[in-house]
Formats: sequence, C-alpha cells, structure tokens
Amino acid sequence: MKLERMLAIVMLLLQRSKVRGKDLAEMFEVSLRTIYRDIESINAAGIPITTSSGVGGGIRIMEQYKLNKGLFTTDDMIAMLTGLGIMQSTFSGKEVSNALVKLKSFVSEDQFHAMNMKTNQMMVDLTSWIGVNDSDAVIQSIQLALEKMYTLAFSYYNRKGNEQLQGVEPQRLVFKASHWYVQAYLPQTQNYRLFKLRKMYAVRVEDTPFTQRIAPHPFSDFTNQMRARTFPIKLLINSSALNRMLDYCTMDHITDLGDEQYQVNLPFIDDDYGFSILMSFGSSLRCVEPEHVRLELMHRMEKAIQQYTRNVP
Repeated sequence: MKLERMLAIVMLLLQRSKVRGKDLAEMFEVSLRTIYRDIESINAAGIPITTSSGVGGGIRIMEQYKLNKGLFTTDDMIAMLTGLGIMQSTFSGKEVSNALVKLKSFVSEDQFHAMNMKTNQMMVDLTSWIGVNDSDAVIQSIQLALEKMYTLAFSYYNRKGNEQLQGVEPQRLVFKASHWYVQAYLPQTQNYRLFKLRKMYAVRVEDTPFTQRIAPHPFSDFTNQMRARTFPIKLLINSSALNRMLDYCTMDHITDLGDEQYQVNLPFIDDDYGFSILMSFGSSLRCVEPEHVRLELMHRMEKAIQQYTRNVP
C-alpha cells in the first residue's frame, strides 16, 4: 500500500544519511518510477527530500530539517494515527496495522499516553452494520489496479441496466455519504465517471498499464446539479417518525407543534429517490406543500396499492 510504503521510506531516511532509489525499488518490489512518485508525494506533504544522481548520489531528508525542525509534531502524529485508524476499519491486510505500530514507535514514552488518550476520543468505523463488508473484494481489486496502474474490467448495474466495461482507468477511491465509489477515466468515451462499488461485480484487474491523470473533483458537477434542483417542502410527521427523519435533516428544520406532531421543512429533490424516501414513512408522514409534490406522492401511493388489489395469476 502506498501509505505504508511512504511511511517506511521516511523512517528509513531518518535512520540513514541517504538511500539509492534503485535500492528502495528493490526493497519494496516496485518500479523506480513508483519510488520517485512517492518521493514527490512526501515532498508535497512538507517533508523536504532531495535527490542527487551520479557517484555518491541518492535520496535523503535535508539535514537542517531533521536537526532543527524535527519531523512530526504531536498534533501531526495524532492526525496520522487517527487517519490510519480510519483506514484500518475499512481496509483488510497487515499493511495498515504495521504502519500504526511503526508510527507509534516514533513517539517517546512520555508523549504516548497523552496521544493515546486524544486518539481514543474519536472513532470512525466505515464497515457495514450487518454482516461482512461486501465491498472488500472489490476494494482490494481497485487498490491493486491503482498500485500497479493497470486498467479494470467489470460489470456494472445502474438505472439503465447492466453494463460491461473494459479498459477502465481507476483514478481514486472515494467515500461519500456512507458509500464507496471509484472515480475512473474511460478512454473509449474520454470522460470521467463515478462507479458505486456496491453495483460493481465480476471485477478483474487487467494487465494493461495506464498513465496517471489529473482527475477533476469527483462530485463538483453532480453537487452543483443537485443543489440547483433542491427546494424545500413542508411535511407533517408524528413522533414515531422523528428519529428516522433526523437521518435526512437536522432539528433546525423541525418545529414541535405539540400533541406529538412535528412540522418539517425538508430540502427535497422530486425524483424517484426523493419520493421513495417520503413513501417509506407510510402513514407517519403527510405532505402539506407544495401541491405538485403532494399530488405526485398520492399518485405513487395509489399505484403501489394497485399492486396489491389487482388480480395476480
């Protein structure tokens, strides 16, 4: 894993005055190009690493930085330990666990207790509530493709039906609103797409290499489109629906009317997903306005009732 390798490179350079890029590539069983990409990422994180070629050349951390500034502050270490803890809750394998152990060994015994208390004040668990995280195998395939920079082939099911895709260039894994996605570039259509991991199956890493691209923000266009379509609707709910309604808005959107009744001003998009949310509340919810949303909700409920009233062979 890239993060584990980068941490190991930094630790190694702290112990040695310099290391050859070729030796690092052999040590981590990756290409020399991958090592230099790691060095660029470490530099971008604020740790000044220099490289030199020729006799006596190699990769090193600037001595002045090591002696005068120190590598990580306590807050830096807490941030990294927290981030690795989040990754450990999602990604299987020993790499993250090893990185956690190595990173903790960086701090003195005096600092460790205070840091341990702070890191334990927050916990993030991205695994599913029920059963095993069914995206594990897909995530591992995507991680391998990202690491090797190989294309992916997979089947994908969406509202338009089933797609068979090949030669897909994965750019990054993205976690958004309780779901994992992979942002990828499609050379055939020359555009970027987001694929929800739960809808991907028969995922296969191909042996076709690709060159890393500068991917746009994965959600900027979609977010702008959704914001433009969002408008408030007024709902009445009873107390039995309040707890679930807080999954979709905050108490700032809710007014207590007394007698276990609440008014909700809900940000809403009038598509299938939006109406499915309203219908899921059943008789605990009533749409007050706007009129077109109330009428459409009634129409959809009538169609649902027809599924039970018509004769089925």
